[in-house]
Amino acid sequence: MFSRNNLSPRILLVDDDANQITILNKVLKAIGQVFFEQNGLASLEQAIKIRPDVILLDIDMPGLNGHQLLAQLKNNELTSSIPVIFITSYDSVEDQLLCLKEGAVDFIAKPLQPDVVAARVTTHLNLRNRERELVEVYRHAKVTLDSIGDAVITTDKDARVTFMNPTAELMTGMSLNDALGCFIEEVMPLRIGNDGPTHTNPVRISIQENRVVGMALNCQMMKQNGNWVPVEDSAAPLISQDGDVIGSVIVFDDINESRAMALKMSHTLQYDQLTNLPNRFLLMERLNVEMARSQINNDKIGLILFDIDRFKLINEEYGFDFGDMILKKIALLIKSQLHNNETLSRHNADEFMVLVPELERPSDLANLAVMIREHVMQLTLQHPEINNFSTSMGVSVYPDDAADAQSLLLHADAALHRAKTDAIYDNFCFYSEEMESRFISRRQRYIQLKAAISDDNIIALYQPIVDANTGQLKAVEALMRIKEEDGSLIPPIEFIPLAEETRLIIPLGEKMIQLVFKQLKQWCDKGLNIRMCLNISPIQFLDPNFVPFLLKAIDEYNVSPKMIELEVTESLMLENLQQVIRDMQQLRAMGISISIDDFGTGFSCLSYLKQLPVDVLKIDKSFVAQLSIKRPDEILVKTITTLAQSMGLKSVAEGVESLDQARRLKELGVSYLQGYYFSRPVIADEVMASYNI
Repeated sequence: MFSRNNLSPRILLVDDDANQITILNKVLKAIGQVFFEQNGLASLEQAIKIRPDVILLDIDMPGLNGHQLLAQLKNNELTSSIPVIFITSYDSVEDQLLCLKEGAVDFIAKPLQPDVVAARVTTHLNLRNRERELVEVYRHAKVTLDSIGDAVITTDKDARVTFMNPTAELMTGMSLNDALGCFIEEVMPLRIGNDGPTHTNPVRISIQENRVVGMALNCQMMKQNGNWVPVEDSAAPLISQDGDVIGSVIVFDDINESRAMALKMSHTLQYDQLTNLPNRFLLMERLNVEMARSQINNDKIGLILFDIDRFKLINEEYGFDFGDMILKKIALLIKSQLHNNETLSRHNADEFMVLVPELERPSDLANLAVMIREHVMQLTLQHPEINNFSTSMGVSVYPDDAADAQSLLLHADAALHRAKTDAIYDNFCFYSEEMESRFISRRQRYIQLKAAISDDNIIALYQPIVDANTGQLKAVEALMRIKEEDGSLIPPIEFIPLAEETRLIIPLGEKMIQLVFKQLKQWCDKGLNIRMCLNISPIQFLDPNFVPFLLKAIDEYNVSPKMIELEVTESLMLENLQQVIRDMQQLRAMGISISIDDFGTGFSCLSYLKQLPVDVLKIDKSFVAQLSIKRPDEILVKTITTLAQSMGLKSVAEGVESLDQARRLKELGVSYLQGYYFSRPVIADEVMASYNI
């Protein structure tokens, strides 16, 4: 009846002991997503961000101890209801009572018993879910009562008012606060007809006789201002779990026919009767309003015309009732993708239109259209009996494609027609040729990326990183490639920007982590000591699930964290520096190395570099290339190398293409070298143990 949250439970561990976190992570990862913090102040920010279902909290921590953190959690409305379980070596009765009085729900004493920890966490997660279900039922019921057009009043068994919805407040002229505790006759006096006798309130009869009771046909109610209005409907007893009558509920409505008819006619003229969506007339009104606003704000408006292909055949094969059900489901699926003041309307039997105001980029309109179509195609899973279900879409943009509402609609219709009749457009067409061309290329690449994820068409190549002094292999940088149908490989420059924009970089990155950890495990089993360097996009690094996924993969493939190095770019520091530092510290505490890729090309700032828990600076190949010209400019390479040495960091020079460059970099004190002089990115079997230098 109500929506349910099927997401995996989130568990936040707060403990400054890394070994303790490791033990708890192994115990709890089978129960839900595990997040952890080692600092009390940072854990409050993390709790606000991820909203965990339960928090396991150590008492003795530097900075902010467990008691102080619990007090702050309880004082914050965003975290006050999250159950907190204390984990500590203090196990006296007084300590336990203190924790419980402060608001903790449980107390687990050290040393930990894994089965006990798992059982207690599971118990509190179940209680948390039950609490949420009850809250959700209450919230849905309240929203329903507050939004329905009928007036609703509930009473206790003495017929004293306990609740009124807003419609009842409006009809009676009395607020809920004023009505609470009043007898029902004081709130809604009733009479029979004009100037007729008093009518016994159905609430009284329903309580006395334990049955549903209707009002008289010509019943009238007096509002608090003295006016009488015709009302109708009924009252029913409220029954306890034991079968006792504990009160009554009465539902009634103003039956002023002229008012009701006017509202109904107004709604009929502006809304589709089947889906209750705005019709074409209301959409055109809104489109004209948005165009006027757009001229003032100098922005764009998008129009997406959505058509169900061969819908007439669906009606003919399965009947009109089935067709109506499909239309209603499609309307709901499209609406679920609209979050920014868009207007969805239904036009003809099988056509929907989406008005997208305040459009910043045409690519945003393309992304929305793709998401709508993919979401609607979920119907094929619900109704596999429909053969060859497909949709077509035509798109136009104001003011690029038209100067008025009618022309914009006609151009979207023309684009839709072209999408349906010309196979090259794959059922999706922009009216603008230029935008259309860009979108076709973008759409094909997007489809390739999704297919690569589902079909495992992701390839990992490895470029050696060698010791500048000996030429011995020390590490490899894992580089992602996408395999085409013909076997050729798509370079990252052609798909990474789109993957980051659409957030497909997250599942792509997860696939890449699994690939390279599998290879790292194979190398380790052969006794090869090769560190794996893996590029991590800022989008993926900042994702709340990144660290838990990484820890799970390390455990799944049984690889040592000390053999893993994560390469991040300087742009990551511009997003959320404190979170980045916190996550890096957690990863380094496990033994994972961190390197700054392309150092010097982005937001290079010594103040943040000093704060960052990093191990390696990678010198961008554009600086290394300066060593090959007739009058080489070494100042940047020398500066970065000296900076790394002074901070106790290693340095890696990228883009080494000649022996002269390699030798000069060695003389400048660079720790490791990487580039085509040693090897292009190759498959794992072609990586050698040493290289000439």
